[in-house]
Amino acid sequence: MGLSHLLEALERDANGEIARLRSAAETEAARITAESTSTVAERRRVASSESERYRRREVERALTVARRAARRAVLEARQRFLTRVFTSVAEQLPAALRLPAYQESLPAAVERSLAALGAGPLVIRCTPSMVSLLEGLRKRDDITIIADANVGNGFFVSVPDGTVEVVDTLEERLERQRPRLTRRVLEQLGIDA
Repeated sequence: MGLSHLLEALERDANGEIARLRSAAETEAARITAESTSTVAERRRVASSESERYRRREVERALTVARRAARRAVLEARQRFLTRVFTSVAEQLPAALRLPAYQESLPAAVERSLAALGAGPLVIRCTPSMVSLLEGLRKRDDITIIADANVGNGFFVSVPDGTVEVVDTLEERLERQRPRLTRRVLEQLGIDA
């Protein structure tokens, strides 16, 4: 075996080693490229997912704010409507004093108020238009009836020093019935209370 064969064998071995190293390097480069591509894709997916979650949170927050604003607008409109209804009813209260139903119920209302305060001198302050009606109902001499335009539509019964009083005005009755009447008005309009 001569030098030429030896050189050929070395060259073959070197070329084989070069091919093996090149193949290993290409395989490693392909693995690194695939891993990098996978890592970049995962990071993009995570970033996209976080971005999507953030966007969804912002959309939900905006929807919640819009829903609350709409609900507030509905409730405010409902309150304005109910205020107009009760203001209109309150404007009709002076005329209600002249209704037969009110005048028929007046003796019992006065008796309940007097009974609540018991015996002794009492003062009835009432709407000026009711003085004659109440004078006709007075059964005791220790009851003083006073016309008072500030009372509203009805009467107050009190002890002379004013420390205890019973209020029986249409305004007070309306205010006491307001929650029930509100529900009824809203039900008649088909609105959830």
